[in-house]
Amino acid sequence: MNKIFKYSAFIFLCVVMFASCKKDGEQFTITDGKISQQLSASTNTIVLSQSTDNDTVVSFKWQAANFGSHPAVTYTLQLTQPSDTTAWSNAKTFLAGSNVYTYNFNGKNLNTLLNGIGLTPGTASAVAIRIKADVNQYNGAASTIKAVYTNTIILTVTPYGLSLYIPGAYQGWSPPTAPLLNLLYQKPGIYEAYEYMPGTGPQYYKFTTQPDWNHINYGDGGSSTNGNVVSGTFSQDGAAGGLYSSDGGYIRITANMNDNTWTATKMTWAIIGDATLGGWSNDTEMSYDEANQVWTVTANMIHNGAFKFRANNAWQIDFGIDANGNLKYSDNPLLPYDASVQALTVPADGNYTITLDLHISGNYTYSLHKN
Repeated sequence: MNKIFKYSAFIFLCVVMFASCKKDGEQFTITDGKISQQLSASTNTIVLSQSTDNDTVVSFKWQAANFGSHPAVTYTLQLTQPSDTTAWSNAKTFLAGSNVYTYNFNGKNLNTLLNGIGLTPGTASAVAIRIKADVNQYNGAASTIKAVYTNTIILTVTPYGLSLYIPGAYQGWSPPTAPLLNLLYQKPGIYEAYEYMPGTGPQYYKFTTQPDWNHINYGDGGSSTNGNVVSGTFSQDGAAGGLYSSDGGYIRITANMNDNTWTATKMTWAIIGDATLGGWSNDTEMSYDEANQVWTVTANMIHNGAFKFRANNAWQIDFGIDANGNLKYSDNPLLPYDASVQALTVPADGNYTITLDLHISGNYTYSLHKN
């Protein structure tokens, strides 16, 4: 009996040792990565429109990267302009997933990314694309193993202009009736609008890419307040908190899709210049007419002088006119200073009602009426 017991114990010990050796042999290892230079696309030319939003407009294929035994490899598409392919510093990214080797882009997602890298809507442009492959640690932290990249391919793509809607508490959170946030002077990716939001305290809103909640909506991805200016970054998470102004009132709203930033600034407007009795040192304040959505002032004006429209009593946002007499920014934080913009004048001395109309995004006008 004792011999049988000793023999059974020996067999059990051998089984345990074999199992231990087997487990040791299955340990994962991670090495420096390698990836094939065989990224390909299903087409080289793409023309986008709202009718292609839900269509697959291009498919990408690549080979698996090799980082050793069994690691989970994450693949990310990077898109930029060909001039940026040395550093890829302005590239936009789109997560394809882990251990996947194809990705199908629908028109909506591709157009959103292309607007973000500054392509001109309606114009065929070259776009550089590559795949980034990397591995994370078991806890999700970034790996110390360097990412690897496929070859770069060039596509010719024509994006369409992306308007944004601005639903918020001020209009009942209704995208179908929300005003538009349009491109500023057709600058790729740069948007601006002025909206009146009644009430006191923070006023919340979001951006949507369509007049509904079924497409992309942008919320707060991190923000801070400095006086009457709130600024931050976007989040495409539909559950993200709203963007907001620091207080109710007349709000300048901006979105920069080139760097995913936004601002909300509470505004007042005035006229200033030697065509006014206050000269270039004192603003003549305008009043907001909520019913007509315009700013107005009635003032005595001087023919042998000039004036501009100035916001918040500072030379940071102000309007003059261009060579065709159209209202245009001299100063705007989203644009370079425009020295070609001229000050406005009145045709004769007298009392005038002056109106500034900014309620249609990107279509700003003014009028002078001699009383």
